[in-house]
Amino acid sequence: MHVSSAGTGELRLLAPVFLGVGKRPVMLIQPPHIPNALALAAMGLDPSQVIWVQPDRSGDALWAAEQALKMGSCSVVMLWQTHTRNENVRRLNLAAQETEALCFLLKPLASAQDASPAPLRLALRPALGGLNISVLKRRGARLDTSIFLPLSPSFVHRQNAPVDRHSPAPAITGTLPELIG
Repeated sequence: MHVSSAGTGELRLLAPVFLGVGKRPVMLIQPPHIPNALALAAMGLDPSQVIWVQPDRSGDALWAAEQALKMGSCSVVMLWQTHTRNENVRRLNLAAQETEALCFLLKPLASAQDASPAPLRLALRPALGGLNISVLKRRGARLDTSIFLPLSPSFVHRQNAPVDRHSPAPAITGTLPELIG
């Protein structure tokens, strides 16, 4: 998937997928923002099922995604990358084909014109009240029209999401130089 900006609606687009994963974990690798437990719960995903991995290097992120797919312990692996070589996309695709897990590689919209061995490529653009989805590549006939997906509050299937009631982290006092120095 190619997104115009981080948080365009990629997780909300996949909310129906999360409803069908059962109790198997969902792995988020290098998401652009810290996952919000309440938002995940509102989409039907138990926050305790989410594994959040934030490696420093993109090579480590690719390795983590490939290993998660090969192990078959996750139902969904989502990986955010700015640039991925085609051989890495092929390896992720092969690893996903050998298991029942779904793999989603999210890249900037600017890379949409680059060739890719991915069997399905989508471009996600925000629109008033929802998301415009363009199919860049798929098996079968070409689809030239975009699809509008409304992402209004009524899109959320569960009205009463469970709330994580753990104690808040203790407050840290001090000046910024003291805290980071």
